[in-house]
Amino acid sequence: MKSLILLHVAILIALAPIIQASARHDKVISTLDASPAHPRLLFSQGDLPEIKRRATLPIFQPIVKSLLQRAEWQLTAPPLVPSITKRGEPDPPGEDKGLQCARLLQGRVVTYCMAFTLTGQKKYRDAAVAELMHAINDWRIWVDTAHQPPFDLMNGETCLTFGLAYDWLYNELTPEERRQLREGVERRGLSAYLQAAKSARQPFYFTAHHNWNPVCNGGAAVAALALEGESELSAEVLKIAVSAMNYFWNHLAEDGGWDEGTGYWQYGFRYAFIAAEALRRVGKPGGVERFQLPGARRTGYFPIIFNPGRTLTASFGDSNHRAHDAIFYLLGRAYHDPAFVWFQDRAPLAPANVGGWPQEALTLLWRPANEAWLPDTQRDFEPQLDSVYVFSSIGWGMMTPHQPDPPYFLAFKNGSLATNHTHLDLNHISIGYGDTMLAVELGSRPYTADYFSAQRNSYYEITTAGHNAVLIGGKGQVAGKQGKLLGPFKGDGYEALTGVADGDYEVSTTRVRRHAVFVDKHFWVLLDEIQTPEPETAELRFHTYGRVSELTPRHWVFEQGPAALDIVTPSVEINGALETPAGWIKPVTVLSLKAAEPTREHTLITVLQSRARQSPALSEVQARQDNQQLIVTIGSVQVTFNRGPDGWQINKVSLRK
Repeated sequence: MKSLILLHVAILIALAPIIQASARHDKVISTLDASPAHPRLLFSQGDLPEIKRRATLPIFQPIVKSLLQRAEWQLTAPPLVPSITKRGEPDPPGEDKGLQCARLLQGRVVTYCMAFTLTGQKKYRDAAVAELMHAINDWRIWVDTAHQPPFDLMNGETCLTFGLAYDWLYNELTPEERRQLREGVERRGLSAYLQAAKSARQPFYFTAHHNWNPVCNGGAAVAALALEGESELSAEVLKIAVSAMNYFWNHLAEDGGWDEGTGYWQYGFRYAFIAAEALRRVGKPGGVERFQLPGARRTGYFPIIFNPGRTLTASFGDSNHRAHDAIFYLLGRAYHDPAFVWFQDRAPLAPANVGGWPQEALTLLWRPANEAWLPDTQRDFEPQLDSVYVFSSIGWGMMTPHQPDPPYFLAFKNGSLATNHTHLDLNHISIGYGDTMLAVELGSRPYTADYFSAQRNSYYEITTAGHNAVLIGGKGQVAGKQGKLLGPFKGDGYEALTGVADGDYEVSTTRVRRHAVFVDKHFWVLLDEIQTPEPETAELRFHTYGRVSELTPRHWVFEQGPAALDIVTPSVEINGALETPAGWIKPVTVLSLKAAEPTREHTLITVLQSRARQSPALSEVQARQDNQQLIVTIGSVQVTFNRGPDGWQINKVSLRK
């Protein structure tokens, strides 16, 4: 029966007239249809034949199948019930936290909208309306219990859902349905937004430059655009929301780096670009000019670089999960950049019986097809990316032998310790081989009740000790401090980055530098130079979920699955020990390399090689140093550092045969 339904749907779609879309995306243009007619926010009435035609193309068949399967599953899925328990507390059976319900609602409603558009089956339209009415009439909260009323992320996401659906289904709604939906989102969404905006102590998201800004302001803006001409609240909401989003967009530097990490990049920019796209299409400020920003054109490369391969994330900070979102298709379409389409094409489809954001529906709207610039028209397409790639604006770097799909890599973190969702992790590195992380970033645990309170910096994964970084005098770094990443510096046989964390520790430090030298695209030499006014100890820490063994004195090996990481130090004054920190949520092993003797100056050498587990281990490492020169020998390779007025600097690499 299910196969017959899908066949019937395919026939209906195939019979749709083949009409050229009303808009092309050869360039980002200011407006497509500034008339008040609906739909107008993501597409116009004239685009509908083209949307249906595109859905018949072979490239979209898996997407259409998944979307319709998801729509059918949703029809019998349990109702969405936002829990009123606090953050970190368990939810009653059948309930979810408010923010999760907002995301599930968006997935259900927009999926139903597209299913109705493709098939014309009224059951999908009715289901979308029923979900929206349920949220208006039955949800006890529109503000997640982790946040302060009257408006928050949950409300912003819900407003965007109502805005898209109201605009999308407008011509299929009865006058009474429009009235109920309009008054419901006014009462529970837009009026709450204006109440927050006019409060004596305006909430932070009106001037924040992180993800809260576009989710809250962008969501309200989309709802206001949908109700424009029918709601007295729309004009005032738009005036406030569009202006507020300036803070977010102004934080985006020309290189496109985003200091909240790849997980929050996906979250913030999906709302930022959806709002900008809607504003662009109706010809309002805050639309086309956002797409014209140099950083907007480049920002899609940030998750590509820090999500190497097909499964890993090498991002930093809280919730640094892998980015995969239909927003990449919108960016690819806007800029004719095949790299963004290539990246999202490789993301697997989610199971059809799992809720979440409406990826299939937006893919069918935004993924270009049959254009010469697309990756599927180019044999063996790969994006052209620097093997050592630095986002100087945020102090993040990636070192690989080649891109994309590097066989191994070292990710380097510096930048600001005042950033939203950052950890105390200047000069932290993580290392992977293939699809295995070996020296790991812990990320974050499920957010607890006090995770964003004054207790935050006491959580192990936030502390400097919880990173592959340096402790000085047993102490870590101080929140709010600023570091920077220098480089890349290039020479024969090497590329290098230098992280600067001078004066950023709890103890007084004159100089804290970490040099990462990628030698002959095979291994890394780390030089940590530390100067303090008073004698202090120094400790290097490396975390792994793998097995740790000491192959020879001062040569440790992390092994996990098919991969291995050699960690070798020639410094005889360093003592190595293994720890199992009690403060992390699952077993992890820490290799502590400690120069226990307090001195005013430490020059610590560590050599790192990631490899296949069965491949030869790193050769013997030796070092000799005088006042002006430091030579590290790794087998037949010599790496020379010279000391100048600004401390140690890489001088040359000699690759002796």
